[in-house]
Amino acid sequence: MKRYIKNFIPDFRCQKGHDVSFELTDFSREDFVCPIGNKSGIYIISTTNSFKFRYANGKESPIIYIGKSDNLLRRLRDEHYMKHLKVLEENPDYGIAENIQMASKYQYMYYNGCHVDIYKCRGKQESKKLESMFLNAFYQHYRSIPVGNAARSFWSY
Repeated sequence: MKRYIKNFIPDFRCQKGHDVSFELTDFSREDFVCPIGNKSGIYIISTTNSFKFRYANGKESPIIYIGKSDNLLRRLRDEHYMKHLKVLEENPDYGIAENIQMASKYQYMYYNGCHVDIYKCRGKQESKKLESMFLNAFYQHYRSIPVGNAARSFWSY
């Protein structure tokens, strides 16, 4: 398990860590075969250029965003991430003249790279509960949610 993930969730289910790990921009390669399929689970997006965000208690982490999906492949490839990254790759100043604001998580991903670690749901595990567990553990360690997350998870234990 990556050191920065292990920092905030050391007792997570498996010793080896993530189920799948790759660069988000790999989706743009024609020869890329994504190994996640249409499984549900959570994904952690972190920077790739060794940049770290300083959180409320002074601790640092490269994690940009923790999210969940009931179809990880669709979520990462089609719905949001690749579409927004492509827009910024084509025009880094997109929306400035028109006062259109793109979510900060896409800006962070564009400027600092975006690596993805996938944790698939197992058994009867639900993606919303898994996401909530990770967000809560992150908050407990850094006293803040990741910079790219707009809100806390609403799952109640």
